[in-house]
Amino acid sequence: MLSTFVLLLLCLSLSLMLKELFHRFKFPEVVGQILAGSVLSLPFFGTLMQQSSHVIEFLSNLGILFLLFLAGMEIDVRKILSTCRDSILIAISSAVIPFLLGFAFLYCLGYDFFTCLIFGIALSVTAEGTKVKVLMDMKKLNTKLGAIMLGAGAFDDVIEVLGLSIVTALKFGEIEELLFFPVELLVFGVIVFLAFKLLPRILKYLEKKETDVELFGVVFIFMLLLAALSEALEMGYLIGAITAGLLLQLAIRKMKRENKYKLKSSIRLITLSFFAPFFFIEIGAKLSVNVFLNPLLFVGGVAIATLGKIGGTMIIKPFSELSPRQLYVTGWGMNSRGAAELVIALVAFQAGLITSEIFSLITAIAILTTLTFPFVMQYEIRRHPKLFEG
Repeated sequence: MLSTFVLLLLCLSLSLMLKELFHRFKFPEVVGQILAGSVLSLPFFGTLMQQSSHVIEFLSNLGILFLLFLAGMEIDVRKILSTCRDSILIAISSAVIPFLLGFAFLYCLGYDFFTCLIFGIALSVTAEGTKVKVLMDMKKLNTKLGAIMLGAGAFDDVIEVLGLSIVTALKFGEIEELLFFPVELLVFGVIVFLAFKLLPRILKYLEKKETDVELFGVVFIFMLLLAALSEALEMGYLIGAITAGLLLQLAIRKMKRENKYKLKSSIRLITLSFFAPFFFIEIGAKLSVNVFLNPLLFVGGVAIATLGKIGGTMIIKPFSELSPRQLYVTGWGMNSRGAAELVIALVAFQAGLITSEIFSLITAIAILTTLTFPFVMQYEIRRHPKLFEG
Protein backbone atom coordinates (compact mmCIF):
# COMPACT_ATOMS: atom_id res chain seq x y z
CA MET A 1 0.00 0.00 0.00
CA LEU A 2 2.86 2.38 0.88
CA SER A 3 4.47 1.84 -2.54
CA THR A 4 1.19 2.81 -4.23
CA PHE A 5 0.99 6.08 -2.31
CA VAL A 6 4.64 6.81 -3.10
CA LEU A 7 4.01 6.18 -6.81
CA LEU A 8 0.93 8.42 -6.83
CA LEU A 9 2.97 11.13 -5.12
CA LEU A 10 5.74 10.78 -7.72
CA CYS A 11 3.30 10.79 -10.63
CA LEU A 12 1.46 13.93 -9.56
CA SER A 13 4.60 15.78 -8.44
CA LEU A 14 6.64 15.03 -11.57
CA SER A 15 3.66 15.72 -13.84
CA LEU A 16 3.08 19.10 -12.18
CA MET A 17 6.75 20.08 -12.28
CA LEU A 18 7.23 19.21 -15.94
CA LYS A 19 3.92 20.81 -16.87
CA GLU A 20 4.99 24.06 -15.20
CA LEU A 21 8.47 23.84 -16.72
CA PHE A 22 7.03 23.46 -20.23
CA HIS A 23 4.58 26.29 -19.54
CA ARG A 24 7.44 28.59 -18.48
CA PHE A 25 9.32 27.91 -21.72
CA LYS A 26 6.06 28.32 -23.68
CA PHE A 27 5.91 24.70 -24.80
CA PRO A 28 2.64 22.69 -24.75
CA GLU A 29 2.00 21.62 -21.15
CA VAL A 30 0.57 18.23 -22.09
CA VAL A 31 3.91 17.20 -23.60
CA GLY A 32 5.54 17.69 -20.21
CA GLN A 33 2.93 15.45 -18.62
CA ILE A 34 3.53 12.71 -21.20
CA LEU A 35 7.30 12.94 -20.68
CA ALA A 36 6.67 12.47 -16.95
CA GLY A 37 5.37 9.01 -17.81
CA SER A 38 8.48 8.27 -19.88
CA VAL A 39 10.71 9.29 -16.95
CA LEU A 40 8.77 7.06 -14.56
CA SER A 41 9.17 4.11 -16.94
CA LEU A 42 12.97 4.24 -16.53
CA PRO A 43 14.61 1.26 -14.74
CA PHE A 44 15.11 3.31 -11.55
CA PHE A 45 11.32 3.45 -11.05
CA GLY A 46 10.61 0.14 -12.81
CA THR A 47 9.78 -1.97 -9.74
CA LEU A 48 7.55 0.69 -8.27
CA MET A 49 5.63 1.10 -11.54
CA GLN A 50 5.18 -2.64 -11.96
CA GLN A 51 3.85 -3.10 -8.44
CA SER A 52 1.13 -0.50 -8.89
CA SER A 53 0.59 -0.59 -12.67
CA HIS A 54 -3.06 -1.60 -12.20
CA VAL A 55 -3.67 1.52 -10.10
CA ILE A 56 -2.13 3.80 -12.75
CA GLU A 57 -4.13 2.08 -15.48
CA PHE A 58 -7.37 2.52 -13.52
CA LEU A 59 -6.71 6.20 -12.82
CA SER A 60 -5.71 6.66 -16.47
CA ASN A 61 -9.08 5.29 -17.60
CA LEU A 62 -10.82 7.67 -15.22
CA GLY A 63 -8.65 10.48 -16.57
CA ILE A 64 -9.82 10.11 -20.16
CA LEU A 65 -13.37 9.47 -18.93
CA PHE A 66 -13.43 12.77 -17.02
CA LEU A 67 -11.67 14.66 -19.82
CA LEU A 68 -14.32 13.71 -22.39
CA PHE A 69 -17.11 14.31 -19.89
CA LEU A 70 -15.72 17.80 -19.24
CA ALA A 71 -15.35 18.43 -22.97
CA GLY A 72 -18.99 17.46 -23.51
CA MET A 73 -20.01 19.93 -20.81
CA GLU A 74 -17.95 22.82 -22.17
CA ILE A 75 -18.29 22.53 -25.95
CA ASP A 76 -21.03 24.59 -27.59
CA VAL A 77 -23.71 22.09 -28.70
CA ARG A 78 -24.83 24.48 -31.45
CA LYS A 79 -21.32 24.43 -32.91
CA ILE A 80 -21.33 20.62 -32.86
CA LEU A 81 -24.64 20.56 -34.74
CA SER A 82 -23.64 23.26 -37.23
CA THR A 83 -20.39 21.45 -38.07
CA CYS A 84 -21.89 17.95 -38.12
CA ARG A 85 -21.49 17.54 -41.89
CA ASP A 86 -17.80 18.45 -41.86
CA SER A 87 -17.23 16.24 -38.80
CA ILE A 88 -18.74 13.17 -40.47
CA LEU A 89 -16.84 13.71 -43.72
CA ILE A 90 -13.55 14.20 -41.88
CA ALA A 91 -14.17 11.21 -39.61
CA ILE A 92 -14.78 8.90 -42.57
CA SER A 93 -12.06 10.18 -44.92
CA SER A 94 -9.41 10.46 -42.19
CA ALA A 95 -10.17 6.88 -41.15
CA VAL A 96 -10.35 5.23 -44.58
CA ILE A 97 -7.13 6.67 -46.08
CA PRO A 98 -4.80 5.73 -43.16
CA PHE A 99 -6.45 2.31 -42.98
CA LEU A 100 -5.75 1.59 -46.65
CA LEU A 101 -2.19 2.94 -46.47
CA GLY A 102 -1.41 1.06 -43.24
CA PHE A 103 -2.81 -2.21 -44.59
CA ALA A 104 -0.88 -1.87 -47.87
CA PHE A 105 2.36 -0.93 -46.07
CA LEU A 106 2.53 -4.06 -43.93
CA TYR A 107 1.18 -6.25 -46.73
CA CYS A 108 4.05 -5.16 -48.97
CA LEU A 109 6.47 -6.07 -46.16
CA GLY A 110 5.07 -9.60 -46.08
CA TYR A 111 2.91 -9.56 -42.94
CA ASP A 112 -0.20 -11.74 -42.69
CA PHE A 113 -3.72 -10.50 -43.48
CA PHE A 114 -4.93 -10.05 -39.87
CA THR A 115 -1.79 -8.17 -38.80
CA CYS A 116 -2.25 -5.79 -41.75
CA LEU A 117 -5.92 -5.40 -40.85
CA ILE A 118 -5.21 -4.55 -37.19
CA PHE A 119 -2.46 -2.11 -38.15
CA GLY A 120 -4.76 -0.36 -40.63
CA ILE A 121 -7.51 -0.03 -38.00
CA ALA A 122 -5.01 1.29 -35.44
CA LEU A 123 -3.88 4.01 -37.87
CA SER A 124 -7.47 4.97 -38.69
CA VAL A 125 -8.44 6.05 -35.16
CA THR A 126 -7.92 9.31 -33.30
CA ALA A 127 -7.61 10.12 -29.59
CA GLU A 128 -10.15 12.40 -27.96
CA GLY A 129 -8.53 12.76 -24.53
CA THR A 130 -5.24 14.27 -25.66
CA LYS A 131 -6.88 16.46 -28.28
CA VAL A 132 -9.42 17.80 -25.80
CA LYS A 133 -6.74 18.68 -23.22
CA VAL A 134 -4.62 20.54 -25.81
CA LEU A 135 -7.65 22.45 -27.11
CA MET A 136 -8.62 23.36 -23.54
CA ASP A 137 -5.11 24.55 -22.68
CA MET A 138 -5.06 26.76 -25.78
CA LYS A 139 -8.67 27.93 -25.26
CA LYS A 140 -9.71 26.58 -28.67
CA LEU A 141 -12.20 23.86 -27.66
CA ASN A 142 -15.24 26.09 -28.08
CA THR A 143 -14.40 27.17 -31.63
CA LYS A 144 -15.49 25.99 -35.06
CA LEU A 145 -12.44 23.79 -35.62
CA GLY A 146 -12.53 22.63 -32.01
CA ALA A 147 -16.12 21.45 -32.48
CA ILE A 148 -15.21 19.72 -35.75
CA MET A 149 -12.26 17.90 -34.16
CA LEU A 150 -14.40 16.78 -31.22
CA GLY A 151 -17.31 15.70 -33.41
CA ALA A 152 -15.10 13.87 -35.91
CA GLY A 153 -13.32 12.14 -33.04
CA ALA A 154 -16.64 10.92 -31.62
CA PHE A 155 -17.62 9.44 -35.00
CA ASP A 156 -14.13 7.95 -35.22
CA ASP A 157 -14.72 6.13 -31.93
CA VAL A 158 -17.73 4.37 -33.47
CA ILE A 159 -15.64 3.40 -36.51
CA GLU A 160 -12.91 2.11 -34.17
CA VAL A 161 -15.31 -0.09 -32.17
CA LEU A 162 -16.99 -1.43 -35.30
CA GLY A 163 -13.67 -2.12 -37.03
CA LEU A 164 -12.20 -3.96 -34.06
CA SER A 165 -15.41 -5.98 -33.68
CA ILE A 166 -15.26 -7.02 -37.35
CA VAL A 167 -11.63 -8.17 -37.05
CA THR A 168 -12.31 -10.12 -33.85
CA ALA A 169 -15.40 -11.72 -35.35
CA LEU A 170 -13.56 -12.73 -38.52
CA LYS A 171 -10.62 -14.13 -36.57
CA PHE A 172 -12.60 -16.12 -34.03
CA GLY A 173 -15.76 -16.84 -36.02
CA GLU A 174 -18.09 -14.78 -33.81
CA ILE A 175 -20.00 -13.23 -36.72
CA GLU A 176 -23.27 -13.12 -34.75
CA GLU A 177 -21.83 -10.34 -32.55
CA LEU A 178 -21.76 -7.98 -35.52
CA LEU A 179 -25.47 -8.48 -36.14
CA PHE A 180 -26.27 -7.13 -32.67
CA PHE A 181 -24.37 -3.86 -33.13
CA PRO A 182 -27.35 -1.89 -34.59
CA VAL A 183 -29.54 -3.28 -31.79
CA GLU A 184 -26.99 -2.23 -29.17
CA LEU A 185 -26.84 1.25 -30.70
CA LEU A 186 -30.64 1.50 -30.52
CA VAL A 187 -30.73 0.32 -26.90
CA PHE A 188 -28.10 2.90 -25.98
CA GLY A 189 -30.11 5.66 -27.68
CA VAL A 190 -33.34 4.72 -25.91
CA ILE A 191 -31.73 4.59 -22.46
CA VAL A 192 -29.90 7.88 -23.07
CA PHE A 193 -33.20 9.51 -24.08
CA LEU A 194 -34.97 8.27 -20.93
CA ALA A 195 -32.08 9.32 -18.69
CA PHE A 196 -32.02 12.77 -20.29
CA LYS A 197 -35.74 13.21 -19.65
CA LEU A 198 -35.30 12.31 -15.98
CA LEU A 199 -32.04 14.15 -15.23
CA PRO A 200 -33.33 17.79 -15.32
CA ARG A 201 -36.03 16.94 -12.78
CA ILE A 202 -33.52 15.38 -10.41
CA LEU A 203 -31.12 18.32 -10.76
CA LYS A 204 -33.94 20.82 -10.18
CA TYR A 205 -34.93 19.01 -6.98
CA LEU A 206 -31.33 18.92 -5.72
CA GLU A 207 -30.78 22.58 -6.57
CA LYS A 208 -33.70 23.52 -4.34
CA LYS A 209 -32.08 21.60 -1.47
CA GLU A 210 -28.96 23.77 -1.95
CA THR A 211 -26.58 20.90 -1.20
CA ASP A 212 -23.55 20.47 -3.44
CA VAL A 213 -22.67 16.95 -2.29
CA GLU A 214 -25.84 15.30 -3.64
CA LEU A 215 -25.70 17.39 -6.82
CA PHE A 216 -22.14 16.34 -7.65
CA GLY A 217 -22.95 12.78 -6.65
CA VAL A 218 -25.82 12.54 -9.14
CA VAL A 219 -23.72 14.14 -11.91
CA PHE A 220 -20.92 11.60 -11.45
CA ILE A 221 -23.40 8.72 -11.24
CA PHE A 222 -24.95 9.89 -14.53
CA MET A 223 -21.54 10.00 -16.20
CA LEU A 224 -20.53 6.55 -14.92
CA LEU A 225 -23.95 5.14 -15.85
CA LEU A 226 -23.64 6.14 -19.51
CA ALA A 227 -19.97 5.12 -19.63
CA ALA A 228 -20.75 1.71 -18.15
CA LEU A 229 -23.75 1.32 -20.46
CA SER A 230 -21.79 2.09 -23.64
CA GLU A 231 -18.99 -0.21 -22.45
CA ALA A 232 -21.47 -3.03 -21.69
CA LEU A 233 -22.93 -2.62 -25.18
CA GLU A 234 -19.38 -2.92 -26.58
CA MET A 235 -19.41 0.63 -27.93
CA GLY A 236 -16.57 1.83 -25.70
CA TYR A 237 -16.93 3.90 -22.53
CA LEU A 238 -15.63 7.06 -24.25
CA ILE A 239 -18.86 7.38 -26.25
CA GLY A 240 -20.84 7.25 -23.02
CA ALA A 241 -18.61 9.83 -21.32
CA ILE A 242 -18.85 12.49 -24.03
CA THR A 243 -22.59 11.84 -24.44
CA ALA A 244 -23.08 12.32 -20.70
CA GLY A 245 -21.25 15.65 -20.84
CA LEU A 246 -23.31 16.92 -23.78
CA LEU A 247 -26.59 15.88 -22.15
CA LEU A 248 -25.64 17.36 -18.79
CA GLN A 249 -24.85 20.66 -20.51
CA LEU A 250 -28.41 20.71 -21.88
CA ALA A 251 -29.91 19.55 -18.58
CA ILE A 252 -28.39 22.38 -16.50
CA ARG A 253 -29.41 25.22 -18.80
CA LYS A 254 -32.17 26.34 -16.42
CA MET A 255 -30.04 26.16 -13.28
CA LYS A 256 -28.92 29.36 -11.55
CA ARG A 257 -25.82 30.85 -13.15
CA GLU A 258 -23.72 30.59 -9.98
CA ASN A 259 -24.67 26.93 -9.52
CA LYS A 260 -23.77 26.10 -13.13
CA TYR A 261 -20.44 27.85 -12.76
CA LYS A 262 -19.69 26.07 -9.49
CA LEU A 263 -20.57 22.68 -10.98
CA LYS A 264 -18.45 23.15 -14.11
CA SER A 265 -15.47 24.63 -12.25
CA SER A 266 -15.51 21.80 -9.69
CA ILE A 267 -15.54 19.11 -12.38
CA ARG A 268 -12.78 20.93 -14.28
CA LEU A 269 -10.70 21.20 -11.09
CA ILE A 270 -10.88 17.51 -10.16
CA THR A 271 -10.34 16.43 -13.78
CA LEU A 272 -7.31 18.53 -14.63
CA SER A 273 -5.59 18.46 -11.23
CA PHE A 274 -5.93 14.77 -10.37
CA PHE A 275 -7.32 12.38 -12.99
CA ALA A 276 -5.98 13.76 -16.30
CA PRO A 277 -2.26 13.59 -15.34
CA PHE A 278 -2.46 9.80 -14.94
CA PHE A 279 -3.86 9.45 -18.45
CA PHE A 280 -0.88 11.27 -19.97
CA ILE A 281 1.59 9.51 -17.66
CA GLU A 282 0.39 6.10 -18.86
CA ILE A 283 0.80 7.19 -22.49
CA GLY A 284 4.41 8.22 -21.86
CA ALA A 285 5.16 5.04 -19.91
CA LYS A 286 4.12 2.84 -22.86
CA LEU A 287 6.99 3.90 -25.14
CA SER A 288 9.39 1.03 -25.89
CA VAL A 289 12.84 1.37 -27.49
CA ASN A 290 12.41 -1.98 -29.28
CA VAL A 291 10.57 -0.31 -32.14
CA PHE A 292 13.67 1.67 -33.16
CA LEU A 293 15.52 -1.58 -33.97
CA ASN A 294 13.72 -1.73 -37.33
CA PRO A 295 14.16 1.76 -38.89
CA LEU A 296 12.23 0.96 -42.09
CA LEU A 297 9.20 -0.24 -40.17
CA PHE A 298 9.34 2.65 -37.72
CA VAL A 299 9.91 5.52 -40.17
CA GLY A 300 7.49 4.10 -42.72
CA GLY A 301 4.80 3.53 -40.11
CA VAL A 302 5.02 7.06 -38.66
CA ALA A 303 5.09 8.64 -42.13
CA ILE A 304 2.06 6.69 -43.37
CA ALA A 305 0.15 7.39 -40.16
CA THR A 306 0.74 11.14 -40.41
CA LEU A 307 0.30 11.56 -44.16
CA GLY A 308 -2.77 9.34 -44.11
CA LYS A 309 -4.58 11.44 -41.50
CA ILE A 310 -3.63 14.83 -42.95
CA GLY A 311 -4.25 13.75 -46.54
CA GLY A 312 -7.46 11.98 -45.58
CA THR A 313 -8.73 15.18 -43.98
CA MET A 314 -7.69 17.52 -46.79
CA ILE A 315 -9.31 15.51 -49.60
CA ILE A 316 -12.77 16.57 -48.44
CA LYS A 317 -12.04 20.18 -49.56
CA PRO A 318 -14.44 19.98 -52.58
CA PHE A 319 -17.26 19.16 -50.15
CA SER A 320 -16.36 21.60 -47.35
CA GLU A 321 -16.23 25.36 -46.82
CA LEU A 322 -13.17 25.00 -44.61
CA SER A 323 -9.98 26.50 -46.00
CA PRO A 324 -7.03 24.24 -46.94
CA ARG A 325 -5.11 25.46 -43.87
CA GLN A 326 -8.06 24.76 -41.57
CA LEU A 327 -8.28 21.24 -42.96
CA TYR A 328 -4.51 20.86 -42.61
CA VAL A 329 -4.61 21.77 -38.90
CA THR A 330 -7.68 19.59 -38.37
CA GLY A 331 -5.73 16.74 -39.97
CA TRP A 332 -3.01 17.15 -37.36
CA GLY A 333 -5.73 17.04 -34.71
CA MET A 334 -7.07 13.78 -36.13
CA ASN A 335 -3.49 12.48 -36.26
CA SER A 336 -3.23 12.60 -32.47
CA ARG A 337 -3.96 9.00 -31.47
CA GLY A 338 -2.95 8.44 -27.85
CA ALA A 339 -5.16 6.05 -25.89
CA ALA A 340 -7.43 4.95 -28.75
CA GLU A 341 -4.59 3.35 -30.70
CA LEU A 342 -3.06 1.89 -27.53
CA VAL A 343 -6.34 0.18 -26.65
CA ILE A 344 -6.57 -1.45 -30.09
CA ALA A 345 -2.93 -2.53 -29.93
CA LEU A 346 -3.30 -4.01 -26.45
CA VAL A 347 -6.52 -5.88 -27.23
CA ALA A 348 -5.07 -7.28 -30.46
CA PHE A 349 -1.77 -8.25 -28.79
CA GLN A 350 -3.50 -10.01 -25.90
CA ALA A 351 -5.69 -11.90 -28.40
CA GLY A 352 -2.59 -13.02 -30.32
CA LEU A 353 -3.55 -11.10 -33.46
CA ILE A 354 -0.27 -9.15 -33.69
CA THR A 355 3.36 -9.71 -32.69
CA SER A 356 5.27 -7.76 -30.04
CA GLU A 357 7.10 -5.93 -32.86
CA ILE A 358 3.86 -4.56 -34.35
CA PHE A 359 2.52 -3.83 -30.87
CA SER A 360 5.63 -1.71 -30.17
CA LEU A 361 5.27 0.03 -33.54
CA ILE A 362 1.62 0.94 -32.94
CA THR A 363 2.48 2.17 -29.44
CA ALA A 364 5.33 4.35 -30.75
CA ILE A 365 3.12 5.85 -33.47
CA ALA A 366 0.43 6.64 -30.90
CA ILE A 367 2.86 8.44 -28.62
CA LEU A 368 4.79 10.31 -31.33
CA THR A 369 1.64 11.56 -33.08
CA THR A 370 0.27 12.64 -29.71
CA LEU A 371 3.47 14.53 -28.88
CA THR A 372 3.56 16.27 -32.27
CA PHE A 373 0.04 17.69 -32.28
CA PRO A 374 0.48 20.29 -29.48
CA PHE A 375 3.56 21.80 -31.15
CA VAL A 376 1.79 22.08 -34.51
CA MET A 377 -1.24 23.65 -32.83
CA GLN A 378 0.88 26.17 -30.98
CA TYR A 379 2.78 27.12 -34.14
CA GLU A 380 -0.35 27.51 -36.28
CA ILE A 381 -2.22 29.54 -33.66
CA ARG A 382 0.69 31.97 -33.36
CA ARG A 383 0.84 32.43 -37.14
CA HIS A 384 -2.94 32.50 -37.72
CA PRO A 385 -4.76 33.62 -34.52
CA LYS A 386 -8.21 33.57 -36.19
CA LEU A 387 -7.76 30.23 -37.92
CA PHE A 388 -10.05 28.37 -35.52
CA GLU A 389 -12.91 30.84 -35.81
CA GLY A 390 -13.26 31.09 -39.58
